Amino acid sequence: MDEMKPGYHDVAQIQRARIIDAMIRTVGERGFAGTTVAGVCERAKVSRATFYKAFDGLEDCFLAVIDEGHRWAQELLSRAFAGDVPWQDALRSGLCSLLALVDDEPLLARVWFVETLAAGAWALEHRSRHIAALTTTITERFPLPEGAVSNPLAPAAVMESILGIVHSRLVTGSDEPFIELLGPLMALISAPYLGADAALVEIARGEVHAEAVITARDERLAPTGEHEPVTVPSNLRDPRAFRVRQCLRHLAAHPGASNREVARAIGITRQEQVSRVLARLQGLGLLVKRAAPPGGANAWSLTPRGMQVTRALPIEYTPACTAPSGGSKDIRDTNLDTYTVVTSESAPSTS
Repeated sequence: MDEMKPGYHDVAQIQRARIIDAMIRTVGERGFAGTTVAGVCERAKVSRATFYKAFDGLEDCFLAVIDEGHRWAQELLSRAFAGDVPWQDALRSGLCSLLALVDDEPLLARVWFVETLAAGAWALEHRSRHIAALTTTITERFPLPEGAVSNPLAPAAVMESILGIVHSRLVTGSDEPFIELLGPLMALISAPYLGADAALVEIARGEVHAEAVITARDERLAPTGEHEPVTVPSNLRDPRAFRVRQCLRHLAAHPGASNREVARAIGITRQEQVSRVLARLQGLGLLVKRAAPPGGANAWSLTPRGMQVTRALPIEYTPACTAPSGGSKDIRDTNLDTYTVVTSESAPSTS
């Protein structure tokens, strides 16, 4: 059987990812009602037979897209809450990353926030389960302030308010960056528990961070002389590929690094794992390897396309970090907190 051939599952996973990416693009542009299997297959460059090997039909594929959006959001929130930082900083970091994702992936955002509401009850029910799971992820790490009264409806009410605000901005086609909502949304979250004064502080913090994020994005998107815009491969945009992006950023700053040096820089302990990451990026045409002489180490560098893709990578954020070596940009709001904006010239320590 085909399923027993070497590499079959890798090929199937790649094809499935291409179909999901094509579904996101098509639904984001035409809406679910205007999407067809034929259109998705054409965009993904796969046959109908391949589509139906991966999915039962259009609705099944759309549910997979909803699942993908949830996984991205869950990964960003889990990473934000992973460190030993105050809950406000962790929550602000997670919300900052989610808003940046909406700015960087407008079609995915439109699918998740708008089209899931229009597709039908089956899609809405699926999305609602994911929203409940995300709400639980946040509230489980949310220590109730001393003296505060627990209201079981408050978390769901705040979440629905946030979703409604994002939905409204997407539907109206506002040109304002979503990251500018960081302060007001953090105030919305904080006010029921910490009061009006704390909400005003969050608005001020959000304005500082949003301005720095927009500045960093403008620098990243500034013209570099290429005639065609650079497309970042979809698997590199996945929040779960954080260390793969770190690999590219490290090699941009340290060309000629060995497998061992790359592994140490991005926090991978198993050599076979870093070898797979490097080989995968080489297969995408982003890296070139200078083979090691006898007894020596391989030397890895970015290709010209690798440099373009690395510059175009989405900005990433970590809360309250000590500045890592290599010139990362720290955004400091005096006596409030610290953010690190991770660009192609910097990456947070993973040790």
